[in-house]
Parts: sequence; C-alpha cells; structure tokens
Amino acid sequence: MRKLNGALVLAVVFAASTALPLIAGDSTDAFAGKWILDKKLSNAPLGLRDLEQTIKQTGPDIKIESKFAEPGNGVVPLLYMGVMTTDLTLKADGSETQNQIGPFQQASKTTLNGNQMETDWTATVRGDPIRGHWTRTISPDGKHMTLNIKESSTGSQQASAELHFIRK
Repeated sequence: MRKLNGALVLAVVFAASTALPLIAGDSTDAFAGKWILDKKLSNAPLGLRDLEQTIKQTGPDIKIESKFAEPGNGVVPLLYMGVMTTDLTLKADGSETQNQIGPFQQASKTTLNGNQMETDWTATVRGDPIRGHWTRTISPDGKHMTLNIKESSTGSQQASAELHFIRK
C-alpha cells in the first residue's frame, strides 16, 4: 500500500509540474492577441474611440499593430504618441528600441513582470524632450487589458489616461 501511495504522490507531483507552465504561460503570451478598446470604460478622445491593437511576439520582439480613425486635423496629442501609430516594436528583454512615429523618433525600453508590461519612452518634439510611461496590465481572467499612460514634457506639463481593452 505504501508503494502505491508513493507512486500516486509522484504521479500527481509530475502531472502538476508539467501542467504549471501551461497554466502560467510565458508572460508575453498573456498579451498576445487582438484587443478592442472598451469605449464605456476608457476616457479616450474621439479619434481613439475605435482603437484596435494586435499584439504579437517573435523572440524578444513585441509588435503592436494598431488601427484607429486618423484625426481630422492630422494632429495626435503627445499623450498618445506611440499608441496612435500603426506599427510599434518593443523589446521584451529591456533593451532600447527605436521607432519612427510620424516625424519623430521614439526610444523605448520595455520590461515584463508577470501580467504587467512596463514601457518607458522618450522623444524630442520641436526641440523639447518628452517622456512617457505605459503600464499594460492583463486581468486575472486574461480577457481584459488596462493601459495606463503617463506623459511629461518641458515645463512640468503632465498628462495621463487610462484605456481599457477587451480581448477578441
């Protein structure tokens, strides 16, 4: 009887240890997929109301493809620099990435920590340095993502927004 109990315990431990990576998943897998802006919960301007983002990972590269209605005047608020761009590449390993966003160059560093993706970015707009921070957080059920946006520029001007997405 003791052998059977020991074998049973060993089998349960083995099954649990092999299933754990499937349950936990790679933290970047949590972000992969198509995300639609939740218009009811987000305080987004009109041009951003139809925002859709598709997040994919290949190796350390995290690619975010976005679809949105272009602003009628063609001007995107600095707060949404990098959010309102069709293609954005981030590095999951924390190394610096350069993205061309309209006429501006944006440098960013991204780190992953479980269900959170943190990105710090900088750019220079008309000679003024701009700094931003994004925190993407996946809900425990994996069906919702929150994007907290912070941006500051010369003269201590600061802005923030919180966008909510639903996985499709």
